[in-house]
This record gives sequence, C-alpha cells and structure tokens, in this order.
Amino acid sequence: MAQTGERGGAGADITVNRLFCTPVIEVRLPGADTLVEALKAAILERRAASPGVRRSNIHGWHSDIGMLDWGGEAAVTLARETMQVCGRFTSDVNAAQGRSRWEMGMEMWANVSPAGASNQMHAHPGSFWSASFYVDDGGDTEDGFFVAQDPRFPMIRMVAPDLVFTDENGEKQMSQFRVRPEPGKLVVFPSWLMHAVRPHKGPRERISVAMNVLALPAGAPPEG
Repeated sequence: MAQTGERGGAGADITVNRLFCTPVIEVRLPGADTLVEALKAAILERRAASPGVRRSNIHGWHSDIGMLDWGGEAAVTLARETMQVCGRFTSDVNAAQGRSRWEMGMEMWANVSPAGASNQMHAHPGSFWSASFYVDDGGDTEDGFFVAQDPRFPMIRMVAPDLVFTDENGEKQMSQFRVRPEPGKLVVFPSWLMHAVRPHKGPRERISVAMNVLALPAGAPPEG
C-alpha cells in the first residue's frame, strides 16, 4: 500500500477519468438588463397583493408557483430562454428517429429576501432541471452565495474529514460549490442536487426567480 504523500513518477503515464458529471451552468442571458427591470416590477406588484407561501425560505417572501400566469411577457421570455439552455444540455438516448419522447414543462416562482434571509439546504423532487435567475443581489458584495452540495456528502468526509481529492492540475475538490448572485445571471442545475442560499448582508432586498423544468411525456408524432 502506498503511503500518504507518494506521487506518480515524473515519467508516469496517468489518465484521470472525470466520471458522472454534475453540471452547474452559469449563463448571462441576452437582454438581461431589460428583463431584470420588468421582472422586478411584476414581482413587487405580486408581493403587494399576495401573502406568499412557506417553502425552503427562512424569512422573506416566496410566491406561488404560477408566475408564468402573472409575471407577464418577461416571465415568458425567461422561461423560454431557460428551457433552451436546458435543452442544449439534455439528450434522450433512446429517441425515436431523433424525436425525443419527452417535452419540457415549467413551474416558476419568485423570492424576495431581506437582509439575513436565506434558503435551507433542499432539492426539488419531481423535476429534471432547476434554475435560479437573479433580479437583484441586494447589494451584497461579501455573501449571499448559491451553494451546491456534493451529492456524495457526507460519506467522503466520514473517515478523514480534512482530506480531499485533487484533480490532475492539483485543484482541491471541495464538498461545496458556490455561485455569487449577480443581476441578470441564470444558474441551471439538476433538480436532485442539494442546494441552499446563504443569508445576504446587503442594504436592499434580494430578488430572484426560481424554476423547475419538468420532463413530460411527449404527444404522439403527427401522421403522414
């Protein structure tokens, strides 16, 4: 058994296989500045008229999941752009004649979080992709991160908690991946991936839109 600290010789032929990718995709949407302003107006109007619901949010306001019905054209545009991103990174390996057996559906809701509010670690059962779009980061330059948790956690930390894997470039493979919220940024990730949102410390409310992209059986192909 090799001792800790031993490395392959300088002439060793080493292949590192990156298995079972977990994609976390960051996108800057075209026309994001205009989209942000329209979404902010629709969300604040809805908050004034609705008490919201309680889900993973700790403090703050969480809308119903019918934002596509009340969010206006900006919500429809965001949904379309998000599903296009998801479609680019999704494939039906048993598609018949190139036609997928699945169609994409969507749930959408809004979150408005004052300073100190957060979202506890959770996943989104029943959907395939999930996404967050940031309307306002609350002015926080230090925290408020979106946090994705290594799905193997805590098993990899049980025996030697301070040891982590490194990749072929020596980069440490940590158990959490963080994304800084920025207005106009879209973050897309598998719905099973455990994730959370850290409390923010900015002077404004943080406003975001969350989405679930559902895999729905496609209708029968047209005849002829």
